[in-house]
Amino acid sequence: MNKATLVLGAALAFSAPLVLIGGALLPSVAVAQQKIGPKVGVPLKAAQDAVKAKQWKTAEGKIKEANAVQPKSAYEQYAINELLWYVYLQQGRNADAARVLEQQIASGQMSAGERTQRTKTLSQLYFRAGNFGKATQVGNQYLKSVPGDKDIQLLVAQAFYQQKDYQSAAAAGEKLLKASGTPDEDTLQLVLRSYYELGDADGTSRTLEQLLKYYPSPDTWHRVLDGYLDETKHDHELVALYRLSEDVGALTKAGQYVDMTQALVVGGFGIEGQRIMQKGIDAGLFKGEELTRAQRTLEAAKRKADAERQAIGSAGQTLAAATTGDQMYEVGKLYFSAGDYAKAADAFSKAIAKGGLSDLDDANMELGIALVRSGKKAEALKAFDAVKDPKFAEVARLWKLRAR
Repeated sequence: MNKATLVLGAALAFSAPLVLIGGALLPSVAVAQQKIGPKVGVPLKAAQDAVKAKQWKTAEGKIKEANAVQPKSAYEQYAINELLWYVYLQQGRNADAARVLEQQIASGQMSAGERTQRTKTLSQLYFRAGNFGKATQVGNQYLKSVPGDKDIQLLVAQAFYQQKDYQSAAAAGEKLLKASGTPDEDTLQLVLRSYYELGDADGTSRTLEQLLKYYPSPDTWHRVLDGYLDETKHDHELVALYRLSEDVGALTKAGQYVDMTQALVVGGFGIEGQRIMQKGIDAGLFKGEELTRAQRTLEAAKRKADAERQAIGSAGQTLAAATTGDQMYEVGKLYFSAGDYAKAADAFSKAIAKGGLSDLDDANMELGIALVRSGKKAEALKAFDAVKDPKFAEVARLWKLRAR
């Protein structure tokens, strides 16, 4: 969540704020009767010319020459600093630019309207400089005058997050979301991460649902699922998450293909594991020694897959002869591995109806995924709702978002 929406816009555009006319530099915003004497005006005009040529070091040297003149009027100091903060900005010296701009705002030389706009710019500069405390302070000051500015509302929320004040970040983000029609993706991501850091399961769940409702792109899914995959250790949960990653286009890393394949083979899905590993190799994700290891993983999956292919021919008879829910469940896994999701769903349904399953949650998850892939989304939602273990139910909820 380090991404900042820094829309500096016209406030940072430089279009000759001072113009040399008859030896005097006329102001862009201050009282027109104020004058700049030649001792300041000559080096300042040279600095202005250097700015136009984007010669920042030369400009800075001429500004310092003008600044060395004594005595100077308050307006002459203002005119000097007006160029100086901009030159600092162009040099990437955001902290220096913010320091000088803050002096400008306090100088009394600006109109009220310009002072307000420059306060917005100042908050953005402090954020760029990594001074998140000042960014928050100045941003909130600006929002008293312009409470509906979404750019600064988001910046303030992000600044709170950077200070690890997750409660304030979530509150600021929620306020921005409520004032919007379609929620902004960056704001949703910020609020989601803030609730996650707070350990607020309800807030995380609610925000995640909004994020995937409005922005169900592979990139969004990728960012969401990466967090779950990093935290999940249970093989059944991992398999369900990896399958979801594949379905939404978020299975992109070589290591994910290896991990998924190994989890599938261990879980009794050799044909599916072979397909996944071959898919990763065909996509060119593995090179050199990694390719050699990937091919060994593929061979292990293939051995398991070959055994499953021998059993698939009699799977119907095996299902008909099954006397326990676990036996029916194993037939469902065989069909699922082979990609026959309709028959897999039928076998899983029979297993659940029979009862006595060793892992009812896993059977309901497998049933739900098989139904999604069979195009029976309404039935799939009921299967996902039947998953009771809290962590597994969270994975099921992700699948429900996918199914809608």
